[in-house]
Amino acid sequence: MLITIDESFRTLSQHLQGLARHHQILVATDNRPYALALASCFALHHDEHPSRLVGIATTQREALACLDEVRGPLLAFVSERLDEGRGFDLITELKQRSVHQSPIDTVFTLEQTNPLSIKQAIAGPSNVILTRGSLDLMTIVNAVESILEGVRFVDPSIFPALQSRNSGQAHALSDRERMVLQQLCNGLTNREIGEALTIAETTARGHVQSIMRKLNVKDRTAAAVEAMRRHWVD
Repeated sequence: MLITIDESFRTLSQHLQGLARHHQILVATDNRPYALALASCFALHHDEHPSRLVGIATTQREALACLDEVRGPLLAFVSERLDEGRGFDLITELKQRSVHQSPIDTVFTLEQTNPLSIKQAIAGPSNVILTRGSLDLMTIVNAVESILEGVRFVDPSIFPALQSRNSGQAHALSDRERMVLQQLCNGLTNREIGEALTIAETTARGHVQSIMRKLNVKDRTAAAVEAMRRHWVD
């Protein structure tokens, strides 16, 4: 994230501090320059809204230790990667410690638009999900505004990336092959697949062989493993 200290930055930073004036701020990431840049959004002092930054942590343990200094609402910015521990696990732990008197709102930043990470983040408890590639000060402002409005914010750039990956997968197999693959991953034999889909066992065997060729594997077990790794099945 490139930040230059110009008037527009100062204006946005002051607006951001105003939005988060009732929150203390925690930043947890393995990227020191990014941490300092993000922290500076809140740490630039001015008379009306002084900084409420409680800490910059690079590990899960450090981040949780900062909670001892927190009184009241906390806004935690957490990256997917930490020096020790996982950002997703830290988000989960922070949310478990959130109570009515000291609520914890979280902003989770994904390093890459990996489908597995995206799905995990969306299924997780974070109030906001961003991506490092599209992160800028205005995005952070929008995220905080969403938190204050009680609306979950997911970076719009995430969904095209996920749809693009799924679209490429959809063309890899025919509709029937996708149905067969799902049954294969459920552990069914060719005969059982045929019965489940009302097709001949030989037809089911042909589909399985075609799937194995497309996945470049030598047996049905490897096909199931590879299909799940590629997220070709739910």
